[in-house]
Amino acid sequence: MDNKKVILITGGSSGIGLSIAEKLTGQNYKVISVSRNQEKIERAVKEKPQLKNKVDFIPGDVSSQESIGKLFSYIQNQYGVLHGLINSAGIISIGTLETLSPADWQMMLNVNLTGPFLMAKTMLPLLKKANGASVINISSIAGLRPGTSIGYSVSKAGLDMLTRFLVADLGPYNIRVNSINPGLVKTHLHFDNNIFTSREDYDKMIEGARVRHPLKRVGEPVDIANMVNFLISDEASWISGAIIPLAGGVTEENGFLPPKRM
Repeated sequence: MDNKKVILITGGSSGIGLSIAEKLTGQNYKVISVSRNQEKIERAVKEKPQLKNKVDFIPGDVSSQESIGKLFSYIQNQYGVLHGLINSAGIISIGTLETLSPADWQMMLNVNLTGPFLMAKTMLPLLKKANGASVINISSIAGLRPGTSIGYSVSKAGLDMLTRFLVADLGPYNIRVNSINPGLVKTHLHFDNNIFTSREDYDKMIEGARVRHPLKRVGEPVDIANMVNFLISDEASWISGAIIPLAGGVTEENGFLPPKRM
């Protein structure tokens, strides 16, 4: 094997995860992507054909210990070390206490919170070998303030606490742990989770959100990928425990300010 650093991305076949994979391969990392949906893997290769021979697209379920164990064996046999773990896999079902089903609640916890826990726990022996590894959890501003889904918000708030706990827990192994909390980012997420089925309705939602952002735009996947690229690099070697809202200033929205004359 060459001297490329090995990075594992969960949910790396769509949306933010796929953009991260594209960014990191361009920075000469060896990227492994795990996704439980074969159709998404095929879609990713179609959308980004340049990644076909650069990314190891592997089917797997981050909420399954058996599946993660097989992934561990693959990385151990192929590379013997893991320099970065990016927990980007996530699902969402809209609902409040009265409307969200217990099954959807549990599924979000399984994928969004238990998944990153199992990934970090299982991959820890490989991360230790890197002598300077980085774990990045892709959380959400919904974990910092309530959003449209009680299950999603709670799972992401839990993910932020997992980040904070692991900082001291893994620091002695020279493993850094940080969280990126995106706001609304234009991806397939809302369609893949059947929140929107109409492109027209989705575009109206995006426009309504855009005007609420101080920077007057919602996020693009590359916005998150750029931050990941920095955090995983040696330039961020003293950053651990950061919970970073990456949301175009929407968390500081102030409707009481008078409109600006442009």
